[in-house]
Amino acid sequence: MNPDYLVGRVIGNRYEILEIIGTGGMATVYKAKCRVLNRYVAIKVLKDSLKYDSDVVKKFNAESRAAARLSHPNIVQIYDVGENGEFDYIVMEYVDGVTLKEYIQKKGRLPWEEACDFAIQVGRALDCAHANHVVHRDIKPHNMLLTKDGTLKVADFGIAQAASSETLVAGSGGIGSVHYISPEQARGGYTDERSDVYSLGVVLYEMLTGTVPFDGANPVSIALMKLEQDPKDCRIINPDIPDNVAEITMKAISREQHARYQSAAEFVRELESVCGNGGVMFDYDSSDKFETKRIDDRETKNELYSRRSEKRKHQQNKKKEVIAAVLGVIVIAFLTYFIMAGGPKEYQVPDLTDKTLEEAEQMLEEAQLKLSDEVEFEASEEFEEGHIIRQKPGANQYVKKGRKIKVTLSSGLEDGQIEVPDVENLKYEDAEKRLKAAKLTCKKVEKYDDTIQYGYVISQSPKSGQKVSEGYSVILYVSADIEDPDEQAVVPKLTGHTESQAKLLLEQAGLAPGKIDTIENAAEAGTVISQTPSAKTGVEKGSKVDFTVSTGIAATPTPTPTPAPVLKRKTLTITIPEDAGDTVHIRAVANGKTIYEANHAKSEGAVDITVQGSKDANVQVYIDGKQVADKVITFD
Repeated sequence: MNPDYLVGRVIGNRYEILEIIGTGGMATVYKAKCRVLNRYVAIKVLKDSLKYDSDVVKKFNAESRAAARLSHPNIVQIYDVGENGEFDYIVMEYVDGVTLKEYIQKKGRLPWEEACDFAIQVGRALDCAHANHVVHRDIKPHNMLLTKDGTLKVADFGIAQAASSETLVAGSGGIGSVHYISPEQARGGYTDERSDVYSLGVVLYEMLTGTVPFDGANPVSIALMKLEQDPKDCRIINPDIPDNVAEITMKAISREQHARYQSAAEFVRELESVCGNGGVMFDYDSSDKFETKRIDDRETKNELYSRRSEKRKHQQNKKKEVIAAVLGVIVIAFLTYFIMAGGPKEYQVPDLTDKTLEEAEQMLEEAQLKLSDEVEFEASEEFEEGHIIRQKPGANQYVKKGRKIKVTLSSGLEDGQIEVPDVENLKYEDAEKRLKAAKLTCKKVEKYDDTIQYGYVISQSPKSGQKVSEGYSVILYVSADIEDPDEQAVVPKLTGHTESQAKLLLEQAGLAPGKIDTIENAAEAGTVISQTPSAKTGVEKGSKVDFTVSTGIAATPTPTPTPAPVLKRKTLTITIPEDAGDTVHIRAVANGKTIYEANHAKSEGAVDITVQGSKDANVQVYIDGKQVADKVITFD
């Protein structure tokens, strides 16, 4: 249905729709006047093509109510959420200005001070949202409104999350979303606040250079670039960018979440340390000329403006919109299938905080990851000596199989001064003596290794060269001996195998399955994800080995759709009266709902109105507010 049909109507008994001010893949935005509070508002109405999708409508309302909790000068305020039987809508603050995308397109690259100022404003908005557990997930300059006093306001908080995959690319500006989404969004992975930080980093990159980090012929190629390539340093494109600004920008758009700023607040602090507290003023007059100026305490906003921006009208050709939507759905479906089906499998990093190295190594082995040899030490009052303070990548991140996880250990209340000696490949007794000579202790952990002679050190943790405090206990992994092959067995590695394969491996090793637990996990269903004792441990034959099997992630059941009634159509012809004016307004109502509303020229003579339904329809037709027909249409 043509979105113009709402213009002139009053919804919610208070909002008079004045004009269309924007359209997108998910909704149409109207300028309206609130008759109760006598102010202008913007009303976002869910598109006809989506209003029958119960999941989208549910998310649209739930996320919008969540976003309504946000109150910040850099966030478009949501006033109300409602529905009137015909459509769902959101009432929000009306912002008179231009989008940041339009501003960038007019000016090209921005002065770095101005770009940083805008990024700080958006970062503060994100910090407020994240503190209220709202993640935007579609940060881009198209969603940022720039007022005439230089204030940036971020729109669509909570609304982006309600959008299905097709609405992210359909309609005007939708394809552009692929330029700004994070790599984890491109591959369909876990997203959080750092995904918004990435998108804001891309916006800052575009403001500084006039271009986005990755561009291609289609969304698929752009998404693959994000997954496989590092972006070109922004200083190569614009050498005038200060080094510290460039470093902040490039860190924000790091491919891996752990390498970025871990919060919007951290990102803002870095930018503020470069830009200070100065502001940027903005002017957009009716001749489409932009003016920006750095301000100080002696200047006022009123000195910078003499003219007001002309009203911007956005109307799109309906046929082109439909074509764009269909193409968008096809592209995003292919993108999702290609990346999700063909991309590399990733593994979740466990939380190693406050664990010992020995415990961390066991947890990582179960997660099919490894502990990095590069162990750092740091004095800590909170964590006991030898316990992990932090890790990189962080907990719950998804990484490739076998990825090495770096950890920082507590050295106690003060930094260590003793350098750990190299004792690998030494006989255990000799290694112990060398550590004692360095005023350190050791802990012996026996592991079977057929490549290392019995009683010799396979590896040590921490590695040589690390500085620890006096008395620190170095873990020595020592090659174990099987004294009596007839009575001893080596525990095989079960993780990564199926339950039946694990049982067969135990049987071949002369061992038996013990307690078998199941747990919901990202690993493939039926796969062993942990075991006790760990692999290569020497035990008596016949011993039982406990293990845990993944059940996979439970799929959300797809509700059985209710069959739609079979609709039939009939045409009702309305003759325009001879005494009518040159233009008439025709409105048709069927069973209490408006089914047609449009303006027509008197010269047309008659207008055909299509009525559809499965039952009888009581239809009234009005011309310029006067009823001219009242008929019952029967669908046989």
